[in-house]
Amino acid sequence: MSEYAFPKATVQHRLGGKAVDLAMYAVTFGIGWTIWSLIIWGQGQTPGKQILKLRVYDKTTGRPAKWGHMAIREFLLPLTLTVAILPFVAVASILFRDTNTQILVIALPYVAGIAVQLVDAFWILKGSERNRLVDKFVKTDVLNEAPKV
Repeated sequence: MSEYAFPKATVQHRLGGKAVDLAMYAVTFGIGWTIWSLIIWGQGQTPGKQILKLRVYDKTTGRPAKWGHMAIREFLLPLTLTVAILPFVAVASILFRDTNTQILVIALPYVAGIAVQLVDAFWILKGSERNRLVDKFVKTDVLNEAPKV
């Protein structure tokens, strides 16, 4: 299903929603953002998307994404990267006594994680679909439900 009642969100709206989410996450130390997110994920939104009137839709049904879709979109990639980082931290603390080497070994996966996040975020610039990599994986679209002025 690819026809929706609302237009797809522009790149600017998508990046704006992410910026609002990151700002709210930072201001509330993650707690307020997480609680708000857990409440509204069932509506296919994050706090940033809700403020900007964006909503995630399931491509297969044409309906707003369910809580499970949102959990995968919002936590799958960060959780995967976090789990991938843990062995580097353990190896660095066990094998290397030199603090500079420990810092370097621990920093490498973080740099790789940031690179993956950037590739995912800027994937929306590729092609006309304006989808992140996680959108392709979960089969979702982000639509702009704001009324036209």
